[in-house]
Amino acid sequence: MLRREAKQLNFYTVLYNRIPKNHILNLINSAVSFDFVYDLVKDSYCEHFGRPAKDPEMMVRILVLQHLYNLSDERVLEELQVNLAYMWFIGINPDDELPDASLLSKFRTLHMDDTTLDDILTEIVRQCISKGIVKEATGISLDSTHIEANTAKKIPERIMKQLAKKIFKAEGIEDAEIPDYKSIEDHNEAKQVMKDFLEETISKSTEKSAKEAAEAREVLDSDLFIEQRGIRSLTDKEARVGRKTSTQLFFGYKSEYCMTTEGIITAMGIHDGAYFDGKDFDILCDRTLGSGLKIKEFFGDKAYFMPNILDRLEKLGTRTFIPVSASSYKVDEELYSYNKDSDQWFCRYGNETERKTRSKVKKRQKEYEVYKYRFKVEQCRNCPHREECIGKAKTKRKILQVSSNAPGYYERSQFEKTDEFREKYKERAGIERKNAEMKRFHGLARAKGYGLRSVSIQAKFTAIAVNLKRIAKMVSSSSRKKSLKKQLFNKKDDYKIVLGRGMIIQREKVA
Repeated sequence: MLRREAKQLNFYTVLYNRIPKNHILNLINSAVSFDFVYDLVKDSYCEHFGRPAKDPEMMVRILVLQHLYNLSDERVLEELQVNLAYMWFIGINPDDELPDASLLSKFRTLHMDDTTLDDILTEIVRQCISKGIVKEATGISLDSTHIEANTAKKIPERIMKQLAKKIFKAEGIEDAEIPDYKSIEDHNEAKQVMKDFLEETISKSTEKSAKEAAEAREVLDSDLFIEQRGIRSLTDKEARVGRKTSTQLFFGYKSEYCMTTEGIITAMGIHDGAYFDGKDFDILCDRTLGSGLKIKEFFGDKAYFMPNILDRLEKLGTRTFIPVSASSYKVDEELYSYNKDSDQWFCRYGNETERKTRSKVKKRQKEYEVYKYRFKVEQCRNCPHREECIGKAKTKRKILQVSSNAPGYYERSQFEKTDEFREKYKERAGIERKNAEMKRFHGLARAKGYGLRSVSIQAKFTAIAVNLKRIAKMVSSSSRKKSLKKQLFNKKDDYKIVLGRGMIIQREKVA
């Protein structure tokens, strides 16, 4: 049963006056109100029956502390017993009882889902916009980072051995003979031996091991399993193998998020390690816009050079700073250049296209729309570089086939070479620092639980924590500037304030 209770009303709360005004938790509390949490989670509680529940706002504040200082459930409650600032922040009296560590796990499981955490993240950003802490129109960066699973990945042979053992255990068989796959040198042969053995084990299972046999059948029926691109651990079935680079792999999950150039995360999505960047761009974009922000500029790496992303940003009137991806734009600019006004391509030897046709090509069972630009016949026929360009083909002229997006991408590729692009693109570097901050100081380098839901809660609470830390710094910086201005500016005299690197360094008498 959920009910609101009065907080911090006894005599001992005078101790909280000793907390410095510039303490990070004091700054967070002055900038963000968590009153909205009650309305977000009230539907997940029984309204009239049951024991009185712990205040959900207090529980959320405890989880914020946990991720802000990278503490375990047990450790954060230990710190709450002795730390006055922590007690004050979560809204309890020094002599109040704290919830049990198991209640934190229960609260996360029953009352914290993706929608609720997304709403908390959005509401915090919305409050900061309304108070002028965060700019309404700003630049947004998008990036993803990997999160290692809280378990090791295993080869298919070992997983099949574990599945067979679970069936034998359910059947009460203790001395079952299992093939020694390690003695088989050929990896493919070892996989086939273990697969045949597991198939046979499943076929002999009874009602006692129906659940275990069904689990084994589900694993074997996946086309990706034997190819080592599906389940790699029975402890964490939702973790997948992904790529950090073309040669380096990882096993776990991917976090993809939007961040303002001021360092505030506006939306986050969590996926398995095999996720391709940019797939959920529209969802993240909608959440960002839902917080009240206007996306003035967008920064992303080459992975986000996609037609759907570029089109969506163009409709929003957003300037995009994304390097052109060679996989999307396959035109050799040393050989060809494009004039958008005349819709013509020009080769470096002086020839130009005179006709364009549209057609469709099929590649990897997918159909793509392409343009075929035909160069002038006479110039191609008499060109001294004809063999170098066309080769031994019998065609009379060069036909340049490009994707339907290539003309538009050419203009973007030219913009990428400008000094303006290079200077503005440096603003994206902040998102790499945020990746490092969340991993090194807030425990996001490795999952603390198992499964997509657990990792999602961990990652989104980490995003909320680093947002609050950044907001506290922005509030502190703003307060310090106001204080310095007040000290240095005398209204009775005509002074001007000289600024340097965001700080007031002197005042000068106006002539």
